[in-house]
Amino acid sequence: MSDTPEKLICGQCDLVLEIPRKEGHFVGYCPRCHNAVHHYRVRPSKVSLCYALSAIFFMFATDSLPFISISAAGIEQGMQVLDYTTVLGAQDMWAASFIIFLFMQLLPLLTLLTIIAGDLGKILGKRFFFMPLLLKILHFNVEWSMVEVFMVGILVSLIKLISLVSIQYGAGFWTFFAFAIFYLLAVSRFSEEEMWNFYVPHTKTPGGRIPESGIRAEPQDFCACSCCGEILDIRTETSCHRCGTGIRDRSSQSLGKTLAFTLAAIVMYIPANIYPMMITTYLGSDSESTVIDGVIVLWGMGSYFVASVILIASIFIPIMKILLLLYLCWSVKKLRKTRNRLFLSVIYRVVEFIGKWSMVDVFVVAIMATIVRVQNLMTIYAGSAMISFAAVVILTMIAARSFDPRLLWGYGRERKNAGTSRDTEEGTPEDRSPDENAVPESGKVPHPA
Repeated sequence: MSDTPEKLICGQCDLVLEIPRKEGHFVGYCPRCHNAVHHYRVRPSKVSLCYALSAIFFMFATDSLPFISISAAGIEQGMQVLDYTTVLGAQDMWAASFIIFLFMQLLPLLTLLTIIAGDLGKILGKRFFFMPLLLKILHFNVEWSMVEVFMVGILVSLIKLISLVSIQYGAGFWTFFAFAIFYLLAVSRFSEEEMWNFYVPHTKTPGGRIPESGIRAEPQDFCACSCCGEILDIRTETSCHRCGTGIRDRSSQSLGKTLAFTLAAIVMYIPANIYPMMITTYLGSDSESTVIDGVIVLWGMGSYFVASVILIASIFIPIMKILLLLYLCWSVKKLRKTRNRLFLSVIYRVVEFIGKWSMVDVFVVAIMATIVRVQNLMTIYAGSAMISFAAVVILTMIAARSFDPRLLWGYGRERKNAGTSRDTEEGTPEDRSPDENAVPESGKVPHPA
């Protein structure tokens, strides 16, 4: 084992940290911005492989087994979990059908196949040539997979239906929840760091330089690869020597992209609340309902929990995401007057976390439109606002992804103020405030005792 300590660069505050050689199962956090930067796991390959194999088995079982059936006035209607693709397509909602299939079926499947292939190669000692490519797209697959959101959408739909019709749960209903649980466990136990270290081992930078721990990487002319996390010397490299990803300064256009996607989300949010989200046909009479109409009806029916879930997921969270993204962009512009950067970093992580949960209402409408098709009695159709609302969720997620959180810690100011050697070597004065930038003298990732 090399005596040179393994290092990493925090992706949110640009601090160079050493990774202690420890064993166990816990998470290492950046001492400056408190971002989770390293995961310590026990036998990650074997554990995540078992979970992934279980998840993919239950996924295929769910797709082939009866999911839910309802009965009303002696008429019974059943569905399988993938029936929404044909039902929404018949309602000219092919875009919504594809979006749901992508987020709930295709991306989770690709994630599981990547985990299985990576773990098998690691256990068998085989370096599959295709694994670097799969690892490069893994983060995107995980970020945009919405299995847990779809699970909540099922529960909300059932609570809305339980007072209207009789519900029978098929075997596919129970296997879906098993799939969702094992999927989340497989993703949480899979170690990307270990996979990259096995399939494409660390190599020294072409210049042979090593960044100093405990200070930021940018003044030392280092950066972390946006794909594999490898430390790169920007003086001598134009692309990652490990995975081939090009070095690009995303901070220079970060605010412009974030504002553009956020403003687009604001524009799409208007039709998402004006036009009907769901159309219910009952005994030949049509009734249109917007998102807020659905909340009011549910509240009036006494379904306070479901009404609250829809209100939070469909009204509160999108508005909060938009306002917080605008606030973060404004804070970067006023950074010299901003002292509580740790608080801003927490806000950014909150925006990242809640990004996908607004999709709950879209999934609810898809499930309701698929299952409630009782001929001559009641049929539910997806409204035109469904596409607009899905667009809002996607645009806000892209906006959050476009924002560079390193800007909250003064990233890029050395390039703008490169005239003073003091700034070049140590960072600007506002980046050295003792209350927020104090780190262990060793510059190591903190870990439990």
